[in-house]
Amino acid sequence: MWLFAVASSVPRDDEITMSPDRRRRTAPDRRPAASPAGEFVPTRRRVPLSTDELHICVICTGELVHPFEWVAEGPRHWRVLLRCPDCHAIREGLFTQAAVDDLADELDRGAGILIRALQELTSENMAGEIDVFIHALNDDLILPCDF
Repeated sequence: MWLFAVASSVPRDDEITMSPDRRRRTAPDRRPAASPAGEFVPTRRRVPLSTDELHICVICTGELVHPFEWVAEGPRHWRVLLRCPDCHAIREGLFTQAAVDDLADELDRGAGILIRALQELTSENMAGEIDVFIHALNDDLILPCDF
């Protein structure tokens, strides 16, 4: 199983500062660790890889992981490239049909939440527009030439 971690966001130009040795640019809140001699020291964090819940990121534990690419590998397995939108981690693995079905169910549940939120926002926006229109009618602010 492959696991890649990518920077969570691209800093804006006004956030970037030059390091003291002026060889690399870093954002103030994302500076790499340095040894006493000032050299870059890579830090590793051991993260347990769980294939039970594919929608959960193994790096940041975010619950919005989604499939980026997928290919059937036989009748009961799928090779899936997963991406976390929170930390931009990418994970590739060979998963069982059951695990992929669980991911699909979770994606459907998330899509349902998004659709309900969109419907609520649309209703709120329409109610606001109706109120403004009613006030405009009551105050004679709408004329025949407006149509």
